[in-house]
Amino acid sequence: MGAREAFERCFRELVMEKPYQKITVTEICRKAHLSRKTFYDNFQDKEEILQAIFEDDVVKPVRTMNTLLSVRQSRDLQGIYMQNVYVPIYEDKEFYQKLIRPMKGVDDTFVRVVTHSLEQLNLEIMGDSEISSGLEREYVAYYFASSQAMFMQKWIFDGMLFTPQELGTLYEKMTGFYWLDNSKDI
Repeated sequence: MGAREAFERCFRELVMEKPYQKITVTEICRKAHLSRKTFYDNFQDKEEILQAIFEDDVVKPVRTMNTLLSVRQSRDLQGIYMQNVYVPIYEDKEFYQKLIRPMKGVDDTFVRVVTHSLEQLNLEIMGDSEISSGLEREYVAYYFASSQAMFMQKWIFDGMLFTPQELGTLYEKMTGFYWLDNSKDI
């Protein structure tokens, strides 16, 4: 196991023990038996560890799915596509609930991390399609990323009362209008 993986594993363990806000880089290093220098060679701060975990859990599998589908196919399969965003979080329910519950209303780290990751992913998915162009594309990508981040946060905070399938269907109902109105451009 490399240093990055050790830091991520130890961060996950610490989240299970205490609120995110109370976890320090020193504790992460101590638990990983690695130096602060090694930490800073791999991450800027603990938020970047959370970013890496979210990327591994959610973004990488979706990115892999994107390599197999066109933008139109992604749109046609949006419900299934959205489920794939929620499944890894649902499968690691305890970690995400321990992370989110103390944050909600106090710390926007999770929303910031998820918004950033999903905005980049959305820009990749939209690519050079004519959904929108230039600055408008950036705003569309941000809109869907930030709404998704808030939606995810509420779902996790509330105890994941919907299955990933139900949540994917609900999100599609709420946002499908945009893609339907713009599907001619895809």
